[in-house]
Amino acid sequence: MSSGVTALPILLVCDKSETCERIASALLSAVAFYRIERVTSAELTQNGAGQRMQVAIVDQDLKATRQAEVVQQLSHAGLATVALVDSRDVQALQEVVLAGVTALVATPFGDAELWQAVDSALANGSRTLTQDASGADQPRGRGQAIVVAVHSPKGGTGVSVIAANLAVALQEQTARRVALLELAEGPGSMSILLNLPADRTLGDLLARFDAGDVELMDGVMARHASGLRVLLAPPTAGVRLGADVLQDITSCLRQMYDLLVIDLHTSARVLVPAIVAQAHVVMLVMIPEMPALHHARVFMQGLGSSHPEVRANLLLNRVNMPSGIPVDAIRRHLKVAIAAEVPDDPGLVAASVNRGVPFVSSHPRSGAARAVCKLAADLAAEAAACEAPGMPVSSILSPLQRLTGAGRRG
Repeated sequence: MSSGVTALPILLVCDKSETCERIASALLSAVAFYRIERVTSAELTQNGAGQRMQVAIVDQDLKATRQAEVVQQLSHAGLATVALVDSRDVQALQEVVLAGVTALVATPFGDAELWQAVDSALANGSRTLTQDASGADQPRGRGQAIVVAVHSPKGGTGVSVIAANLAVALQEQTARRVALLELAEGPGSMSILLNLPADRTLGDLLARFDAGDVELMDGVMARHASGLRVLLAPPTAGVRLGADVLQDITSCLRQMYDLLVIDLHTSARVLVPAIVAQAHVVMLVMIPEMPALHHARVFMQGLGSSHPEVRANLLLNRVNMPSGIPVDAIRRHLKVAIAAEVPDDPGLVAASVNRGVPFVSSHPRSGAARAVCKLAADLAAEAAACEAPGMPVSSILSPLQRLTGAGRRG
């Protein structure tokens, strides 16, 4: 090391010697100089983090405690955190993101990937992935679109079908400007569900978009027959959407529209905290089966820890499916009211998907359409209440408490 160059201290929370050696080797080959101070998970639990530290790397295989708990502890102490994660472990990934991690590195990792994550964490300080570019949670101000995020931590629950039908129902039932944003890592399905050309997508914005570029935004959005405007996900998995770009895109959409529905794919789990921080309503979609119930419970627990002001609304899809868990049992297990129950109608959904026509338009009298339209009517009414004259900005969440589930636990 050259004289006069100060090494940057990095706290390494790791229990496996071979992993520590791999990380040390990667950092030694970096352009910057780092000094690694290793602690085991047991030592960190007993003694806490050093006062001189700015950034910590947290391994995924810890013995004394869970990785998410370490990330949360270090974040509360003011350290930026880099978590090593297995991208296939959806539950663990969601837990560390909701715990406040600053940057993620998928294992097995390359040297450059680790350098970039550490540099990003140092540049961002203790700002987490749930915060915007200013370091503060995105304010939910009046005069901007009401944001409804539709998500499921488990695939195969019908999130995109619900989001598409909900957005179309909102457009058809109201005179408001409604937009649908599809967020996915890889090709989405919204162009098929709504029979839209996929020649313009969110990927067209990434190279040249900045906040407030309404003309460019309008040019890449597809127009549905209902009048709904749709920003489709990029067609390939190679496009990565950063938190700062996402912030610019959603900010622009909120200024252009009155209601913004976000189809948040399971594949886009890294973006979940940033969207939750902006959403007025989080619609958690699940079906009556044990894996979906388990993932929903874990997600709601993580959400309660990281965003206690937000309550996920439970939308139970495919109610009364063969051998499905009874609705009352789900309600008792999750200890939360169910905002909407969409009946099981596989024939209707299959026909809707194959034709590219939402069932709220093709079969408005069906049980599934009535359930989604009722939810759309509730959302539209709450949005109107939010815009009542004289309502202070600090009260923006109050009219939505019925839908966000506040006070409905237990």
